Amino acid sequence: MTESKELLSKHVDDMWLCCRCSLCKFPPLAQIKSHRFSSVCCSMDYGFFHAWSGSGKIIMGLSLLEKRVEKITEPMRDALLQCTLCGACDVSCKYSTNIEVFDTIFDVRRYMVKAIGAHPVHLKYLAKVEEFHNPYGEPHTQRQQWLESTKAVHNDTAKTLFFTGCTAAYRHQDMAKASVEVLSAGELEFRVSEAEWCCGSPIYRSGQVDDAIKYFEHNIGLFSAMGIEEVITACPGCYSMFVAEYPKYLNADLLGKWKKIKFRHMVEVLEDFIAKKKIIFAEEPQNRRLVVTYHDPCHLGRGSEPWIPEWEGTEKKVYNQIKVYDPPKKTRRGTRGIYKAPRFILKQLKNSGVEFVEMFRINEYAYCCGSGGGVKAAYPEMALAASMERLEEAEAVLKSKVEELLKMNESVDEMVVVSACPFCKTNFEEAIAKSGKRIRYLDINQLVNERITKEGVQ
Repeated sequence: MTESKELLSKHVDDMWLCCRCSLCKFPPLAQIKSHRFSSVCCSMDYGFFHAWSGSGKIIMGLSLLEKRVEKITEPMRDALLQCTLCGACDVSCKYSTNIEVFDTIFDVRRYMVKAIGAHPVHLKYLAKVEEFHNPYGEPHTQRQQWLESTKAVHNDTAKTLFFTGCTAAYRHQDMAKASVEVLSAGELEFRVSEAEWCCGSPIYRSGQVDDAIKYFEHNIGLFSAMGIEEVITACPGCYSMFVAEYPKYLNADLLGKWKKIKFRHMVEVLEDFIAKKKIIFAEEPQNRRLVVTYHDPCHLGRGSEPWIPEWEGTEKKVYNQIKVYDPPKKTRRGTRGIYKAPRFILKQLKNSGVEFVEMFRINEYAYCCGSGGGVKAAYPEMALAASMERLEEAEAVLKSKVEELLKMNESVDEMVVVSACPFCKTNFEEAIAKSGKRIRYLDINQLVNERITKEGVQ
């Protein structure tokens, strides 16, 4: 367990720096736009006790490190795992500190898995990925079958690969189909691979890091062997693994190959297509009038900040109290995620009958849908509670915008929550069905694909 203890001991400074101020539970005061929607941690909102907060998990890690608790009990395990790893606590804390909240609680999770094993549900997912290369237990040979029913044209010698991802391949094929049809409309040559494996995210984020690494190695090796120069995906979970997590664990050879590949999420591609007029949208009379709001997927926002190599330098103390680092440490604060591209896309759809309105918690302070970090699989009631909360926020701003338009005698056909993630799609659609709210969920690729005018494609 010595190696496992190092997962905790390397964070001891951050553990002691946490002053239990509870800022990890809320957006910074200057960012709060609504009293009702002023929390940022769906774990804390569900557990409603400090142990469920980022700070609470840090305290548990420190207690384990200092042996103030003898063993990890089931309630303690649940408090640690009822967390989507959305990173909201981390960016809220870093508004005024440099404490690495996310890295600390992730390594506490890793330590727990090494100490008592992964959650039984997460172990089942691992077994399915080991056998089928996807967490759903679906035949690997059917991974790319969805492509046969699309209008997209793919080129088996293209240097750009569309990485489908497990959820789009087996659960939300409409997302995958819309994505590649837009790629074809923009005349971007691409191909898919039958040898694509799960990106490793479901295993990795459940704390089973050692078991996930071979999937990182397989995919990067595959991309390199195929001569791929660019990988495009519509899944933020896959995207954040590629840009932020893979390089932490690759050996020198694979890291060199990784550095030669450009990774893009579909929203970046769509933004480029629109800016270069490679796709043009139909005018409003041909379309239903929609009022839409956008949900920032955590892995596309906070979680997609590029990887920062491990810091090397000298640590010093000023007056034996304040630590300074030479050279200064670089840290991920959530500000360099992908936020502008989806908003640019939605605003460009205005003449096509789409009215866009923001929610209260957006960008790096967006509220999680509740689906990540293994929560949807092991704690579905928590995942649903989080999506219900986010849906309430979406409904509030959508209804307000609809009322504003109706006062101006403008018609509205539908209220829509738009996002860019298959996991968000799963959770929001379930919440909408359970709540009975008159709101529809739509992936941004589907929205774009249905609004393209074929005559305008260049």
